[in-house]
Amino acid sequence: MDIVLLIHSLMRFAILPVAVVGIIMTLIALVQRKSPASLDQTVSSIFLGLYDLQVLLGLLIILLGGLTNAIHPVVMFAGAIVAHGLQAMSKRAIGANIHTLRLLMYLATLAIIVVGLAVINRLFL
Repeated sequence: MDIVLLIHSLMRFAILPVAVVGIIMTLIALVQRKSPASLDQTVSSIFLGLYDLQVLLGLLIILLGGLTNAIHPVVMFAGAIVAHGLQAMSKRAIGANIHTLRLLMYLATLAIIVVGLAVINRLFL
């Protein structure tokens, strides 16, 4: 279980940079009033894929008996639901709403991740 926990802990170093890139790309697109590019969708899909992998690793830790705080997985699972909901909404949106919803997806999900990490005293990088 130690290796799963280590990978789960290190995943933040993959998720955070992708989120930052996504936020920057989305802000640039909003400011320049650009149409959504396929790269925007790709970055948001990579972000969601990494977050989903993080959730799966967390579930594996729980199944292996490593649950130390019941609130953390609930918060992080809620983050996954919010992220997927906003991603789905952005796929159905038109114009600047796409960028706004994607930006909200990144920011809301990161805020939920911060809460989830605060619960287990892991806010440091």
